[in-house]
Amino acid sequence: MRLPFVALAGMLTMPFVAGVTQAQSTNDNLVLPNLPLDYDRGKNTSVLQRDRPEYQAQGIRAGSFLLYPKLELGAGVTDNAYQVDNNKEGDAYAIIAPSIAANSNWSTNELSLNAGARIRRFASETPRNETNYNFDASGRLDATRSLTFNTLLRTSRSSEARSSAASPQDAAEAIQFQQTTASVGSAFAGARVRGQVAISVDQFNFSDVRSFSGATISQQGRDQVLLRTTARGEYAVSPDTSLFLQGGYTDTTYKYPLATGIPNRDSKEINVIGGASFDLSALIRGGIGIGYLNRRYDAPIYRDISGLSAEARIEYFPTQLTTVGLNIRRSVQDSAFGNSSGFFATAAALRVDHELFRNLLLNAQVGYEQDDFVNQDSKSKVFRYSAGGRYLLNRNFGFGLLVGRDNRSANGTIGLQSFDETRALLSIVLQR
Repeated sequence: MRLPFVALAGMLTMPFVAGVTQAQSTNDNLVLPNLPLDYDRGKNTSVLQRDRPEYQAQGIRAGSFLLYPKLELGAGVTDNAYQVDNNKEGDAYAIIAPSIAANSNWSTNELSLNAGARIRRFASETPRNETNYNFDASGRLDATRSLTFNTLLRTSRSSEARSSAASPQDAAEAIQFQQTTASVGSAFAGARVRGQVAISVDQFNFSDVRSFSGATISQQGRDQVLLRTTARGEYAVSPDTSLFLQGGYTDTTYKYPLATGIPNRDSKEINVIGGASFDLSALIRGGIGIGYLNRRYDAPIYRDISGLSAEARIEYFPTQLTTVGLNIRRSVQDSAFGNSSGFFATAAALRVDHELFRNLLLNAQVGYEQDDFVNQDSKSKVFRYSAGGRYLLNRNFGFGLLVGRDNRSANGTIGLQSFDETRALLSIVLQR
């Protein structure tokens, strides 16, 4: 019975992530791992996971499926709508986000269908308007008690975070892109050994945008297709701790050359990471992995990248009413500037969730990201702070409030802009 509340938690949190400039630092990267760290062994329950039957959506039964319709309405303000250093423009905006999820109610196997839209409209600074949506279907086939197969089909229109180090700095409009994903995978779980494998294809298509001068900035040089294969093996050294080794291969192909006679940043990457996952009773759980990546570019004008990669997700439970979470990730992203091949993105976010009352959840977060460009004397640093709360009125209504601030400092030859932004968002969620 945990799933309905998790859906509510995600629904109430969504405006704080996407609508308020990607408050979660470690989620800003365009391409995320296709095998996230898995450490939940059922020994601990976070504040956001805790069952609250009197506040959980019941859903609407439709044959062997449960439907979860919801609608989010939000009103926000920002003191820097374009996230620029000079000539700041403050504005108010509204958000409307209808969605519906359909989850199977079978004893074995699973099928989930989701569709939704997220529309943001500014009062005056209309170039910052966003129209996003998603459609996805995922399924799990239980071949045996220990062997499962899964698949995912998804297409979505999203907005790139303005703080991204790959985002064109002179774009006045919101940078939007279409991502279409198809993946298949399998998982095996034995007494002490567990294994996973996943193969996915991601296609990205970016829309052209207008600059502050009114000129069109072509984004077709960023259109790309990624073929990713990832495998992980785990061995349990005890009931609450296991060691894992994960290897991944990514083939990136851009659809168009960067310019006439100039090749794009096609590449092949190998990433190996090892570590441990754990779920210790009434104290702490998480996963920590450290490894090495090597990305080689097909065109010799781009410098190859190699170095440390890392991913960590840790949750600490000082009391049953408080959860402290730490997320860390170090990865490589392709650059969009000059002859720089890419940059190391190192990000960390510390979040505290506290259950003040059973239906009043408070949170605070601080995040940091540093982007170091290869073959360029350039870097950017982003600090993020936010605090908010969620009030669950009953099964069908909830309210949320978040106040946050971003600050980016940048230097070097790339020409990234420094900026700071303070914003606030009030939202209401209706659900069945």
